[in-house]
Amino acid sequence: MKHAARHRWMAFVVPAAALAAAVPFFVPPLAGASPASGVRTAARIDERQQVLDAVAGQITEGLSESDRAHIPGFADIVVDPDHNHLRLYWKGAPPQRVRRILARLPHGVTAEVDAARYSKAELHAARAKLLRRLTSMNLRIAGVPTPVRVTSIGPAVDGSGLEVGYESGAGRANSPMAVKQGSVGQQVAAAAGRLAGVHTAAIHRLQSVDLASRQHDHSPWTGASALHNPGGGICSGSFSVKNAKGQYMLTSAYHCGSDAGGRWTTWWGGDLVGTTDASQESPQDDVVGINLPSQQARGWLYDGPASRTDGYAKPLVGWGHNNVGDYVCTDGANGGVHCGVRIAQTDIGVTGPNHIYRPDVDLAYATSATPGGVAAINGDSGGPVFASVRNHTADEARGMITALDRTVTCPPAYNGDTVLDGHLRTPWCLAGVYYVPIGQTLHDMHWTLVTG
Repeated sequence: MKHAARHRWMAFVVPAAALAAAVPFFVPPLAGASPASGVRTAARIDERQQVLDAVAGQITEGLSESDRAHIPGFADIVVDPDHNHLRLYWKGAPPQRVRRILARLPHGVTAEVDAARYSKAELHAARAKLLRRLTSMNLRIAGVPTPVRVTSIGPAVDGSGLEVGYESGAGRANSPMAVKQGSVGQQVAAAAGRLAGVHTAAIHRLQSVDLASRQHDHSPWTGASALHNPGGGICSGSFSVKNAKGQYMLTSAYHCGSDAGGRWTTWWGGDLVGTTDASQESPQDDVVGINLPSQQARGWLYDGPASRTDGYAKPLVGWGHNNVGDYVCTDGANGGVHCGVRIAQTDIGVTGPNHIYRPDVDLAYATSATPGGVAAINGDSGGPVFASVRNHTADEARGMITALDRTVTCPPAYNGDTVLDGHLRTPWCLAGVYYVPIGQTLHDMHWTLVTG
């Protein structure tokens, strides 16, 4: 099926280069820039992003990434803090409310509106239709002996259709079957498109990686701490929250260990952090609340490399929704903080390593501004994702790491002495990170974020 022609119906100043969905973004290096100028540039980008996100929030009426489907005609919005620019994808003409916002943009901000083939609501309906017709997330393709596993389903950022991730030995690069057939992706796209009733693109995407995760934390518990999960592996503590009863809890990933009564201890020392309560978990949001016997937790996140031992942390000032193009930082206990990571896609449904479908997930990739091109390390599961605010002195919560994507060669900086469990297994570096938006988790679990 060919793409229908798309036209930009309105433009403000000169549009920035198109942002491609689900691929790493390139940020040009600052040639000859001094460290001080680099810090100033990063601060300006942070300030621009806050302004752009505020405008995006007005356009999307403060709705979450998935709930934006309730806005008639809306497909997606992309922020570009490098160029102080907004790109809006809309089916049909945006309503007068949106036109007024675009006509009164803050000084220096430019924007454009591109025509979308489908609205987000239409793509949500198509995704639901596809899910109903899949058998255990498997898709049968003619000529392929085993079913192709569907690993993700999400609306394309530009509203051109659905993007379906798949995993199949026949589709893996350089495999004999891939060379022989060469069209598994096309067949997946065609088959999924017939079932969904919309144009579909297929992306060979391995099943979400289980990240089995700062060292010796203590009460009041701090986010991004390193934990021994109930299975004995390493996972990340995440944000501190209050549940509906007003009790303090530390969050982590459901797939790290959700058994009722499961013990969570500090990575060093083995001190008890808390236990799992089956009533405070969500497989779909891949989150579990750890009951804290101390009933003390603080709204701060550990920062810096995983090997840092001075307790450096930053306060949380609240939480925000995510927009394609936003820069965020990942904060996994095993690999430390990775900034300059940029959101490539929101509102994706992903099959997790425990075979549980997670309907609302965002995806971000390392950029040239991310040291080593690494977004996270194995063992970072459950770790926080945040946006840097207030000139890098505070954090705004954005989500929790649920899985990783796209293996890359670990640079020398990530070794057995810098990655917390690096002496137990070889560090595994990845360029992409999936995370569940924090707004979705707070809403579903009836939790309140603890801030600093």
